[in-house]
Amino acid sequence: MTEHTEQLSMLIVRDRVLELPDPPAVGYTLRGYQPGDEKAWVALLEYGDFPEWSVERFDSYVQGPERREGSHTVLKDGSIVAASFASVQPDAENMGRLDFVVSHPDHRGNGLGRVVCTAVMKHLAGRGYGSTVLFTDDWRLPAIGL
Repeated sequence: MTEHTEQLSMLIVRDRVLELPDPPAVGYTLRGYQPGDEKAWVALLEYGDFPEWSVERFDSYVQGPERREGSHTVLKDGSIVAASFASVQPDAENMGRLDFVVSHPDHRGNGLGRVVCTAVMKHLAGRGYGSTVLFTDDWRLPAIGL
């Protein structure tokens, strides 16, 4: 049995999201989720310390509200190096959620987590969500810095 600890939550409101810049770092490309991303995204999730993922779980998960249209990736030379799912917070009214923000270790420190988070948040704001939340563990320092 694994021990469950309360996660930290960070919230941003729609008006603030719309003010955020969104260009990726030089040499990187931002785009939305596309069918065929599954294997590379699952491998990236493993780098983010989420080893329980499989292509089957990914295929099921991406069916959730907002995930297909709102999830984003950052690519370098055609390979996915950062990603985040868009989701809906089920226990809150009019709230989106960032899920599983990950980046490849070789590309960390380039602001790519912020780039994918901004893209997801702008998608959710454009769909009318009043705020977006990110839940994370207290040991995930890069996520806390977003």
